[in-house]
Parts: sequence; structure tokens; C-alpha cells
Amino acid sequence: MGATIARDARDLTPHEKAETYFPWFDWLRAACACAVMWYHGHIFAWDHAGNFAVQIFFALSGWLIGGILLVTAPSSLPRFYFNRAVRIWAPYYLAAAILLTLSVMREPITAKWIEIVIYKLTFVYNLFGVPQLAQFHEAMPQKGTLSHFWSVNVEEQFYLAAPMLLVLLGRPFGRLPWLWALLALFGLTTNLGAILLGVFAATTVHRYGDLHRKPAIRAALAAGLVVAVVLLAVDFRYDIVAPFAGLFIVLLLATPGRRTKLGTLFGGMSYPLYLNHWIGIFASNFLLARLHVSESLMLDAVVQAAIDLPLAMALYWYVDRPLLSHRAGWYTPRRGVAVTIVAYLIIAIGLAYGFAMLGKLHRAEPTATQVSVPAR
Repeated sequence: MGATIARDARDLTPHEKAETYFPWFDWLRAACACAVMWYHGHIFAWDHAGNFAVQIFFALSGWLIGGILLVTAPSSLPRFYFNRAVRIWAPYYLAAAILLTLSVMREPITAKWIEIVIYKLTFVYNLFGVPQLAQFHEAMPQKGTLSHFWSVNVEEQFYLAAPMLLVLLGRPFGRLPWLWALLALFGLTTNLGAILLGVFAATTVHRYGDLHRKPAIRAALAAGLVVAVVLLAVDFRYDIVAPFAGLFIVLLLATPGRRTKLGTLFGGMSYPLYLNHWIGIFASNFLLARLHVSESLMLDAVVQAAIDLPLAMALYWYVDRPLLSHRAGWYTPRRGVAVTIVAYLIIAIGLAYGFAMLGKLHRAEPTATQVSVPAR
């Protein structure tokens, strides 16, 4: 979930020709994915634990993808979209297929079930599915088990929208830090705040240099993080504080270094772990119940990790890793353009379907004149 800020090249994308690698980001991704796993496994008591991990993921994506787009020419956009599709789509649809197969075997297929599946397959579940979660979770696949897909949908939408400003609009307006600061300010009222703050940081560094690596700035970031942690501890305006805390963490860990095999493995398995951690939770609950083991948060956490981490590593090794290693060879300009068109079409279909369903729901609601008054 993210890439690396790098220099552009004539025949390769910035991601593939990366000169800068941030090894701490591998461990940050792994920690965030584990936090989501243990939050959904009811290990963490803090209500915001899972969402805070997502806010860090968002800040990371804004910082890294924003950095890539800042050195991407318009002619290289098809390759950017192609790389994002290879990285995101296959693991995403594989995870969806696993859960939907289980759901089909165990649950009735209703109109609401189909509606929710369409939202997830077209990357608009965050817009049309999440608002229905409280009311219709019983009708959703596995009772809303894949609701964490909403964050992947947000990132997919970001990948499609951000190039409009950073690449196509480009210099100077689309890359002005103050523009992204303003967008982030408005984004704090939505789930886009952390991503937009990440892009703001990327545009600032692109324009003024590596300010975040200066001792005084690092001290300010650390102080800001301490204040944010205190505010989060007292539950003060989580919606505003969490995106800033996520950005502070990302910038403090944005220290170039060498890639390590272990770090690459743990960072690489974070995406399949995030997508599929429900498997370990389900399996842990089943096993511990069958063994009549007394409830223990520590035991639950260990069993969940013992199942989910090897599974995520296997998925990374046999799915994600081969895809990433071969995508440069698979790319052609024609394929890049085709994938770009498909990416926008998928979202467009999801939006059209979602708004059509909203219109249908609105028409079905009785108006004041349609409400019948029972006879006395």
C-alpha cells in the first residue's frame, strides 16, 4: 500500500527506478496491518485502533504516491495506472473471491447481498456500502466481514483522481503545497484528510527539499506526535488529530536506508494480511471454541497471528511478489492505456449503479401525501 519517492527515468517509472528506499516503512506497514488484524479480532480495546492504522496507511500513500506523481510525466501515466492495477487488483479480487465463495456456500443470495458485492467489486463500497453497514450488515457477505475493503476503495479513488492535479494540471498550480494544504483542510471532514496531508508533505519536499530530515523539523514533528498522542488518549477530536498523527509518524520514519530481505518480506505481506486477516480470526475462534479453551486475549492474539502471518507471507510470496517482479515485462503502452480506461470504467460503473440505487431508494420512500391514515 504505497511505493517509494524516486526520480523519473526515460523507460521506467519512478517506482521501478527508485533511488530512495525507506526501510522503516516496511515495518510500519506490517505493524499497521497487525493492528487492524488484532482490532478486528477484539484484542485491542481502543475503539479507534483499527482506523488509526488506516490513517497511517493513508498518510503513507499520500506521501509516497504523491512523490511518484510529482516526477511523472503525462506520457508516463498509463504505466503508473498499469503498475497500480497490477499491485492492487489481483490480491484484492483474490481476497474478495475467497470470502464470497464462503458466503455463497453458507448464506442466502439476496438483492442486498448482490448490491454490496457490486460496490466492493467496483471500488465504491466506501461511498455506498459503509453508510448501510449498521442497518444491513446481516444481509452483507459474511455479515460485513469485508467492510475493511473501504480503505482500499479510498486509495483506488485517490490513484485515479490525484494525477489530474499533480500530473495533468501540473506546474505550477497543481503542485503548489498551499493548494494541497487547503484540500487537506477540507478533507479532514472526510476520510481523505490523511492522504491529502501526505500529498501536501510530498509537494512541500518536492518544492523546498528534504525539510523533514532537518533536526529542528524532526524535533517539531516528534513534539507534534507527542501532543497528538495525548489528545488521542483523551479522545479529543479524533477525526482531526489522527490524520496529523499519521503524517507525523510517516515523516519521522521517512529516513532513507538499505532494503533488507526480512523487512521486504514483512512489508510485502502487509497488503495480503490487511485483506485476508479475517481468515485467522475466524479460524482462531473456531479452534479455541472446539478445544473449550478459556478466553484469553493473549492466546487469541497469538493464535490469530500464528494463522494470519504465515498465510499473508505465502500470499505475498506466491501472488504479490511474482506480480511485482513481472509487471515491468508485461507492460506495453497499449496495455497501459487499456488498463487506464478499465480503471476509470470500473469506478464509473460503480458510481452509476450506486446513484441509481440511491434514486430507487428515494423513490420508494413514501411522501407525506402517500402515507395512509388508518381508519378509526
